[in-house]
Amino acid sequence: MIEKYFKWNQSVTRLLSTPAGPYLSALAQKLEVQGFSYWILRHRLRGAAHFSRWNQRQERSIEQLHENLFEDFQAHLDRCRCQRPLKSSRHQIVRVLAGAQSLVEQLRESGVVTSSPPSKEHPELPALVSGFCRWMRNQRGSKEEPLSRYSIIIKDVLGGLGADPSVYDAESIRTFILSRTKGRSRARAKEVVSVMRMFLRYLIACGMCRTGMDDAVPTIAMWRLSALPRYLPAADVERVIATCNRDTAVGLRDRAAILLLARLGLRAGDILKMDLADIDWTHATVRVSGKSRYEVKLPLTQEVGDAVLDYLREGRPPVQDTHLFVRMQAPWRPLHVSAVSAIVARAIARAGVEAPFRGAHVLRHSAATGMLRQGATLQQVAAVLRHQYLDTTAHYAKVDVQRLREIALPWPEVFPC
Repeated sequence: MIEKYFKWNQSVTRLLSTPAGPYLSALAQKLEVQGFSYWILRHRLRGAAHFSRWNQRQERSIEQLHENLFEDFQAHLDRCRCQRPLKSSRHQIVRVLAGAQSLVEQLRESGVVTSSPPSKEHPELPALVSGFCRWMRNQRGSKEEPLSRYSIIIKDVLGGLGADPSVYDAESIRTFILSRTKGRSRARAKEVVSVMRMFLRYLIACGMCRTGMDDAVPTIAMWRLSALPRYLPAADVERVIATCNRDTAVGLRDRAAILLLARLGLRAGDILKMDLADIDWTHATVRVSGKSRYEVKLPLTQEVGDAVLDYLREGRPPVQDTHLFVRMQAPWRPLHVSAVSAIVARAIARAGVEAPFRGAHVLRHSAATGMLRQGATLQQVAAVLRHQYLDTTAHYAKVDVQRLREIALPWPEVFPC
Protein backbone atom coordinates (compact mmCIF):
# COMPACT_ATOMS: atom_id res chain seq x y z
CA MET A 1 0.00 0.00 0.00
CA ILE A 2 2.74 2.48 0.88
CA GLU A 3 4.64 1.77 -2.35
CA LYS A 4 2.29 4.08 -4.28
CA TYR A 5 3.44 7.04 -2.17
CA PHE A 6 7.19 6.62 -2.53
CA LYS A 7 9.16 6.55 -5.79
CA TRP A 8 12.32 4.79 -4.57
CA ASN A 9 12.40 1.24 -3.22
CA GLN A 10 15.01 2.21 -0.67
CA SER A 11 12.60 4.69 0.87
CA VAL A 12 9.96 1.99 1.21
CA THR A 13 12.52 -0.43 2.67
CA ARG A 14 13.66 2.18 5.22
CA LEU A 15 10.09 2.81 6.40
CA LEU A 16 9.17 -0.87 6.59
CA SER A 17 12.31 -1.64 8.61
CA THR A 18 11.09 0.45 11.53
CA PRO A 19 8.93 -1.06 14.32
CA ALA A 20 5.91 0.69 12.73
CA GLY A 21 6.58 -0.98 9.37
CA PRO A 22 3.95 -3.75 9.66
CA TYR A 23 1.26 -1.17 10.43
CA LEU A 24 2.06 1.52 7.85
CA SER A 25 -0.03 0.04 5.04
CA ALA A 26 -3.15 0.04 7.23
CA LEU A 27 -2.34 3.56 8.34
CA ALA A 28 -1.93 4.71 4.71
CA GLN A 29 -5.28 3.18 3.80
CA LYS A 30 -7.00 4.90 6.72
CA LEU A 31 -5.50 8.31 5.85
CA GLU A 32 -6.47 7.84 2.22
CA VAL A 33 -10.08 7.15 3.19
CA GLN A 34 -10.06 10.29 5.35
CA GLY A 35 -9.19 12.34 2.28
CA PHE A 36 -5.59 13.36 2.88
CA SER A 37 -3.64 14.40 -0.19
CA TYR A 38 -0.67 12.52 -1.65
CA TRP A 39 1.99 14.78 -0.14
CA ILE A 40 0.41 15.11 3.30
CA LEU A 41 -0.01 11.35 3.47
CA ARG A 42 3.68 10.87 2.65
CA HIS A 43 4.69 13.24 5.45
CA ARG A 44 2.49 11.42 7.95
CA LEU A 45 3.89 8.03 7.06
CA ARG A 46 7.43 9.32 7.48
CA GLY A 47 6.50 10.94 10.78
CA ALA A 48 4.99 7.68 12.02
CA ALA A 49 8.14 5.75 11.09
CA HIS A 50 10.36 8.40 12.69
CA PHE A 51 8.37 8.26 15.92
CA SER A 52 8.59 4.46 16.13
CA ARG A 53 12.34 4.49 15.39
CA TRP A 54 12.95 7.10 18.10
CA ASN A 55 10.84 5.07 20.53
CA GLN A 56 12.93 1.97 19.75
CA ARG A 57 16.13 3.86 20.57
CA GLN A 58 14.65 4.65 23.97
CA GLU A 59 14.49 0.86 24.48
CA ARG A 60 10.71 0.76 24.47
CA SER A 61 8.55 -1.61 22.44
CA ILE A 62 5.97 -0.34 19.98
CA GLU A 63 3.25 -1.53 22.38
CA GLN A 64 4.48 1.14 24.81
CA LEU A 65 3.78 4.07 22.49
CA HIS A 66 1.55 6.64 24.17
CA GLU A 67 0.33 10.20 23.72
CA ASN A 68 2.36 11.22 26.75
CA LEU A 69 5.53 10.66 24.71
CA PHE A 70 4.76 13.38 22.18
CA GLU A 71 6.38 16.12 24.27
CA ASP A 72 9.67 14.20 24.57
CA PHE A 73 9.53 13.33 20.86
CA GLN A 74 9.10 17.01 19.98
CA ALA A 75 12.16 17.85 22.07
CA HIS A 76 14.07 15.25 20.05
CA LEU A 77 12.88 16.82 16.77
CA ASP A 78 14.31 20.19 17.81
CA ARG A 79 17.79 18.65 17.82
CA CYS A 80 17.28 15.66 15.51
CA ARG A 81 20.51 13.95 14.36
CA CYS A 82 18.99 10.79 12.91
CA GLN A 83 20.13 9.02 9.71
CA ARG A 84 17.99 11.45 7.74
CA PRO A 85 17.99 14.46 10.08
CA LEU A 86 14.86 16.57 10.17
CA LYS A 87 15.08 20.21 9.23
CA SER A 88 14.18 21.95 12.45
CA SER A 89 11.57 24.23 10.88
CA ARG A 90 8.32 24.56 12.77
CA HIS A 91 6.32 23.43 9.76
CA GLN A 92 8.33 20.20 9.42
CA ILE A 93 8.04 19.41 13.12
CA VAL A 94 4.26 19.82 13.04
CA ARG A 95 4.03 17.40 10.11
CA VAL A 96 6.11 14.75 11.89
CA LEU A 97 4.11 15.11 15.10
CA ALA A 98 0.88 14.67 13.11
CA GLY A 99 2.30 11.40 11.76
CA ALA A 100 3.13 10.26 15.29
CA GLN A 101 -0.40 11.02 16.45
CA SER A 102 -1.87 9.13 13.50
CA LEU A 103 0.28 6.11 14.28
CA VAL A 104 -0.80 5.94 17.92
CA GLU A 105 -4.46 6.24 16.88
CA GLN A 106 -4.02 3.43 14.36
CA LEU A 107 -2.26 1.19 16.89
CA ARG A 108 -5.03 1.76 19.43
CA GLU A 109 -7.69 0.88 16.87
CA SER A 110 -5.85 -2.32 15.91
CA GLY A 111 -5.35 -3.33 19.55
CA VAL A 112 -1.54 -3.09 19.55
CA VAL A 113 -1.47 -0.27 22.11
CA THR A 114 -3.75 -1.15 25.01
CA SER A 115 -2.74 1.44 27.62
CA SER A 116 -5.36 3.98 28.61
CA PRO A 117 -5.27 7.22 26.58
CA PRO A 118 -4.87 10.50 28.45
CA SER A 119 -8.16 11.75 29.81
CA LYS A 120 -9.76 14.55 27.80
CA GLU A 121 -12.61 15.07 30.21
CA HIS A 122 -13.00 18.14 32.33
CA PRO A 123 -12.26 17.90 36.05
CA GLU A 124 -14.89 15.89 37.84
CA LEU A 125 -17.98 17.96 38.55
CA PRO A 126 -19.65 18.05 41.97
CA ALA A 127 -22.42 15.47 42.34
CA LEU A 128 -25.17 18.10 42.34
CA VAL A 129 -23.84 19.68 39.12
CA SER A 130 -23.47 16.39 37.26
CA GLY A 131 -26.87 15.25 38.49
CA PHE A 132 -28.48 18.49 37.33
CA CYS A 133 -26.87 18.17 33.87
CA ARG A 134 -28.05 14.57 33.58
CA TRP A 135 -31.58 15.63 34.60
CA MET A 136 -31.58 18.44 32.03
CA ARG A 137 -30.52 16.03 29.26
CA ASN A 138 -33.21 13.51 30.13
CA GLN A 139 -36.08 15.87 30.97
CA ARG A 140 -35.41 18.89 28.78
CA GLY A 141 -33.29 17.50 25.94
CA SER A 142 -30.53 20.04 26.68
CA LYS A 143 -27.33 19.89 24.65
CA GLU A 144 -23.75 19.91 25.89
CA GLU A 145 -22.92 23.49 24.87
CA PRO A 146 -25.56 25.21 27.06
CA LEU A 147 -25.00 22.68 29.84
CA SER A 148 -21.34 23.70 30.04
CA ARG A 149 -22.47 27.29 30.71
CA TYR A 150 -25.09 26.12 33.21
CA SER A 151 -22.43 24.12 35.09
CA ILE A 152 -20.38 27.25 35.70
CA ILE A 153 -23.39 29.03 37.18
CA ILE A 154 -24.38 26.05 39.35
CA LYS A 155 -20.85 25.70 40.73
CA ASP A 156 -21.04 29.39 41.65
CA VAL A 157 -24.38 28.72 43.36
CA LEU A 158 -22.84 25.91 45.43
CA GLY A 159 -19.96 28.18 46.37
CA GLY A 160 -22.28 31.03 47.38
CA LEU A 161 -25.16 29.15 49.02
CA GLY A 162 -23.41 25.98 50.13
CA ALA A 163 -23.61 22.35 49.07
CA ASP A 164 -26.60 21.51 51.29
CA PRO A 165 -29.79 22.53 49.42
CA SER A 166 -31.99 21.72 52.41
CA VAL A 167 -30.89 24.96 54.12
CA TYR A 168 -31.66 27.23 51.16
CA ASP A 169 -34.24 29.91 51.95
CA ALA A 170 -35.88 32.70 49.99
CA GLU A 171 -33.69 35.45 51.42
CA SER A 172 -30.38 33.73 50.64
CA ILE A 173 -31.54 32.84 47.13
CA ARG A 174 -32.59 36.40 46.35
CA THR A 175 -29.42 37.85 47.85
CA PHE A 176 -27.26 35.52 45.78
CA ILE A 177 -29.08 36.31 42.51
CA LEU A 178 -28.96 40.07 43.10
CA SER A 179 -25.23 39.91 43.81
CA ARG A 180 -24.57 37.93 40.61
CA THR A 181 -26.75 40.05 38.32
CA LYS A 182 -25.81 43.53 39.53
CA GLY A 183 -24.08 45.44 36.76
CA ARG A 184 -24.56 42.63 34.24
CA SER A 185 -26.38 42.82 30.93
CA ARG A 186 -30.04 41.84 30.85
CA ALA A 187 -29.28 38.75 28.79
CA ARG A 188 -26.64 37.56 31.27
CA ALA A 189 -28.89 38.33 34.25
CA LYS A 190 -31.75 36.43 32.63
CA GLU A 191 -29.54 33.38 32.12
CA VAL A 192 -28.48 33.37 35.79
CA VAL A 193 -32.12 33.62 36.89
CA SER A 194 -33.30 30.89 34.47
CA VAL A 195 -30.54 28.47 35.47
CA MET A 196 -31.17 29.11 39.17
CA ARG A 197 -34.88 28.42 38.74
CA MET A 198 -34.21 25.20 36.80
CA PHE A 199 -31.67 24.07 39.39
CA LEU A 200 -34.11 24.61 42.25
CA ARG A 201 -36.81 22.67 40.38
CA TYR A 202 -34.34 19.81 39.95
CA LEU A 203 -33.58 19.87 43.69
CA ILE A 204 -37.30 19.91 44.54
CA ALA A 205 -38.00 17.00 42.15
CA CYS A 206 -35.22 14.99 43.85
CA GLY A 207 -36.46 15.85 47.35
CA MET A 208 -33.30 17.75 48.26
CA CYS A 209 -34.91 21.17 48.66
CA ARG A 210 -38.09 22.53 50.21
CA THR A 211 -41.07 22.80 47.87
CA GLY A 212 -41.75 26.30 46.55
CA MET A 213 -38.18 27.56 46.72
CA ASP A 214 -38.24 28.14 42.95
CA ASP A 215 -40.86 30.85 43.56
CA ALA A 216 -38.22 32.81 45.50
CA VAL A 217 -36.28 33.47 42.31
CA PRO A 218 -36.95 37.08 41.24
CA THR A 219 -37.91 38.00 37.70
CA ILE A 220 -35.61 40.14 35.59
CA ALA A 221 -37.41 42.90 33.70
CA MET A 222 -37.18 41.96 30.02
CA TRP A 223 -39.65 43.90 27.93
CA ARG A 224 -40.87 41.35 25.41
CA LEU A 225 -41.26 42.53 21.82
CA SER A 226 -39.75 45.90 22.71
CA ALA A 227 -37.20 45.92 19.88
CA LEU A 228 -37.50 45.57 16.14
CA PRO A 229 -36.36 42.24 14.66
CA ARG A 230 -32.90 42.30 13.12
CA TYR A 231 -32.91 40.96 9.59
CA LEU A 232 -31.59 41.41 6.06
CA PRO A 233 -33.77 42.80 3.26
CA ALA A 234 -34.75 40.26 0.60
CA ALA A 235 -32.39 41.80 -1.96
CA ASP A 236 -29.44 41.47 0.43
CA VAL A 237 -30.32 37.82 1.16
CA GLU A 238 -30.17 37.10 -2.58
CA ARG A 239 -26.79 38.81 -2.80
CA VAL A 240 -25.48 36.65 0.05
CA ILE A 241 -26.70 33.48 -1.68
CA ALA A 242 -25.20 34.57 -5.02
CA THR A 243 -21.70 34.86 -3.54
CA CYS A 244 -21.40 31.06 -3.24
CA ASN A 245 -19.25 29.76 -6.08
CA ARG A 246 -21.01 26.81 -7.74
CA ASP A 247 -17.76 25.76 -9.44
CA THR A 248 -16.15 24.65 -6.17
CA ALA A 249 -17.08 21.95 -3.68
CA VAL A 250 -16.98 24.45 -0.81
CA GLY A 251 -19.26 26.82 -2.71
CA LEU A 252 -21.80 24.06 -3.37
CA ARG A 253 -21.84 23.10 0.31
CA ASP A 254 -22.14 26.70 1.50
CA ARG A 255 -24.94 27.47 -0.96
CA ALA A 256 -26.97 24.43 0.14
CA ALA A 257 -26.56 25.33 3.81
CA ILE A 258 -27.38 29.03 3.30
CA LEU A 259 -30.50 28.21 1.25
CA LEU A 260 -31.76 25.90 4.01
CA LEU A 261 -31.27 28.73 6.50
CA ALA A 262 -32.73 31.47 4.32
CA ARG A 263 -35.71 29.62 2.80
CA LEU A 264 -36.76 27.32 5.63
CA GLY A 265 -35.69 29.46 8.58
CA LEU A 266 -33.57 26.72 10.13
CA ARG A 267 -31.21 27.23 13.06
CA ALA A 268 -27.48 26.60 12.84
CA GLY A 269 -27.94 23.56 15.08
CA ASP A 270 -30.47 22.12 12.63
CA ILE A 271 -27.85 22.27 9.87
CA LEU A 272 -25.22 20.59 12.06
CA LYS A 273 -27.50 17.69 13.04
CA MET A 274 -29.09 17.14 9.62
CA ASP A 275 -28.61 13.58 8.40
CA LEU A 276 -28.80 12.11 4.92
CA ALA A 277 -31.82 10.09 6.03
CA ASP A 278 -33.66 13.27 7.08
CA ILE A 279 -34.39 14.18 3.46
CA ASP A 280 -37.37 12.45 1.89
CA TRP A 281 -36.84 12.94 -1.83
CA THR A 282 -40.08 11.12 -2.74
CA HIS A 283 -42.31 13.50 -0.81
CA ALA A 284 -39.99 16.54 -1.04
CA THR A 285 -39.70 17.06 2.73
CA VAL A 286 -36.90 17.45 5.21
CA ARG A 287 -37.09 16.28 8.82
CA VAL A 288 -35.78 18.76 11.37
CA SER A 289 -35.15 18.01 15.03
CA GLY A 290 -34.99 21.28 16.91
CA LYS A 291 -34.93 22.26 20.55
CA SER A 292 -36.18 19.78 23.12
CA ARG A 293 -35.97 17.01 20.48
CA TYR A 294 -39.12 18.35 18.77
CA GLU A 295 -39.29 16.91 15.23
CA VAL A 296 -41.20 18.35 12.28
CA LYS A 297 -41.20 17.87 8.52
CA LEU A 298 -40.78 20.95 6.36
CA PRO A 299 -41.38 21.21 2.61
CA LEU A 300 -38.24 21.00 0.46
CA THR A 301 -38.62 23.56 -2.32
CA GLN A 302 -37.24 22.98 -5.80
CA GLU A 303 -34.51 25.58 -5.35
CA VAL A 304 -33.28 24.16 -2.05
CA GLY A 305 -33.58 20.56 -3.22
CA ASP A 306 -31.54 21.27 -6.36
CA ALA A 307 -28.83 22.96 -4.28
CA VAL A 308 -28.61 19.98 -1.91
CA LEU A 309 -28.48 17.56 -4.84
CA ASP A 310 -25.70 19.54 -6.52
CA TYR A 311 -23.73 19.41 -3.28
CA LEU A 312 -24.28 15.67 -2.84
CA ARG A 313 -23.35 14.85 -6.44
CA GLU A 314 -20.41 17.16 -7.01
CA GLY A 315 -19.25 18.62 -3.70
CA ARG A 316 -19.65 16.26 -0.76
CA PRO A 317 -16.55 14.14 -0.03
CA PRO A 318 -17.00 10.33 -0.19
CA VAL A 319 -17.11 10.04 3.58
CA GLN A 320 -18.83 7.25 5.51
CA ASP A 321 -20.37 9.65 8.05
CA THR A 322 -24.09 10.16 7.48
CA HIS A 323 -24.20 13.83 8.47
CA LEU A 324 -25.34 15.87 5.47
CA PHE A 325 -22.78 18.65 5.88
CA VAL A 326 -19.14 17.79 6.52
CA ARG A 327 -15.73 19.43 6.42
CA MET A 328 -14.23 19.84 2.97
CA GLN A 329 -10.65 19.32 4.17
CA ALA A 330 -9.17 16.14 5.53
CA PRO A 331 -9.92 14.58 7.86
CA TRP A 332 -13.52 14.56 6.65
CA ARG A 333 -15.73 15.01 9.68
CA PRO A 334 -19.06 16.68 10.59
CA LEU A 335 -18.99 20.45 10.87
CA HIS A 336 -18.07 22.08 14.17
CA VAL A 337 -20.74 23.92 16.14
CA SER A 338 -19.49 27.35 15.01
CA ALA A 339 -18.91 26.38 11.36
CA VAL A 340 -22.41 27.23 10.10
CA SER A 341 -22.31 30.78 11.44
CA ALA A 342 -18.82 31.12 9.96
CA ILE A 343 -20.19 30.07 6.54
CA VAL A 344 -22.86 32.76 6.75
CA ALA A 345 -20.42 35.40 8.04
CA ARG A 346 -18.04 34.78 5.13
CA ALA A 347 -20.88 34.99 2.60
CA ILE A 348 -22.13 38.28 4.10
CA ALA A 349 -18.61 39.69 3.97
CA ARG A 350 -18.22 38.65 0.32
CA ALA A 351 -21.57 40.21 -0.55
CA GLY A 352 -20.58 43.49 1.10
CA VAL A 353 -23.99 43.96 2.74
CA GLU A 354 -24.60 45.71 6.04
CA ALA A 355 -25.89 43.14 8.52
CA PRO A 356 -27.08 43.73 12.12
CA PHE A 357 -25.03 40.66 13.05
CA ARG A 358 -23.21 38.05 10.98
CA GLY A 359 -24.40 34.79 12.46
CA ALA A 360 -26.62 32.15 10.93
CA HIS A 361 -29.63 33.43 12.92
CA VAL A 362 -29.86 36.59 10.83
CA LEU A 363 -31.09 34.45 7.93
CA ARG A 364 -33.74 32.87 10.17
CA HIS A 365 -34.97 36.34 11.11
CA SER A 366 -34.91 37.34 7.45
CA ALA A 367 -36.95 34.27 6.46
CA ALA A 368 -39.60 35.08 9.07
CA THR A 369 -39.95 38.73 8.07
CA GLY A 370 -40.02 37.76 4.39
CA MET A 371 -42.88 35.29 4.93
CA LEU A 372 -44.92 37.90 6.79
CA ARG A 373 -44.42 40.51 4.07
CA GLN A 374 -45.60 38.01 1.49
CA GLY A 375 -48.89 37.58 3.35
CA ALA A 376 -48.29 34.59 5.61
CA THR A 377 -50.12 34.55 8.94
CA LEU A 378 -48.37 34.43 12.30
CA GLN A 379 -49.63 30.88 12.77
CA GLN A 380 -48.05 29.81 9.48
CA VAL A 381 -44.75 31.48 10.31
CA ALA A 382 -44.77 29.91 13.78
CA ALA A 383 -45.29 26.47 12.21
CA VAL A 384 -42.29 26.90 9.91
CA LEU A 385 -40.03 28.34 12.62
CA ARG A 386 -41.26 25.74 15.14
CA HIS A 387 -42.04 28.31 17.82
CA GLN A 388 -43.69 26.86 20.89
CA TYR A 389 -45.49 30.12 21.70
CA LEU A 390 -47.14 32.51 19.26
CA ASP A 391 -45.80 35.47 21.24
CA THR A 392 -42.33 34.60 20.01
CA THR A 393 -43.50 34.84 16.41
CA ALA A 394 -45.37 38.08 17.10
CA HIS A 395 -41.97 39.75 17.40
CA TYR A 396 -41.79 39.72 13.59
CA ALA A 397 -45.15 41.44 13.18
CA LYS A 398 -43.40 44.81 13.55
CA VAL A 399 -41.30 44.54 10.41
CA ASP A 400 -43.51 46.83 8.30
CA VAL A 401 -43.09 50.10 10.17
CA GLN A 402 -45.00 52.15 7.57
CA ARG A 403 -48.15 50.03 7.91
CA LEU A 404 -47.85 50.12 11.69
CA ARG A 405 -47.90 53.92 11.53
CA GLU A 406 -51.16 53.77 9.58
CA ILE A 407 -52.95 51.78 12.28
CA ALA A 408 -51.29 53.35 15.33
CA LEU A 409 -53.74 55.17 17.62
CA PRO A 410 -52.98 58.75 18.72
CA TRP A 411 -51.38 59.04 22.14
CA PRO A 412 -53.64 60.70 24.71
CA GLU A 413 -52.96 64.38 25.43
CA VAL A 414 -50.68 64.66 22.40
CA PHE A 415 -51.87 66.63 19.39
CA PRO A 416 -51.29 65.03 15.98
CA CYS A 417 -48.61 66.60 13.82
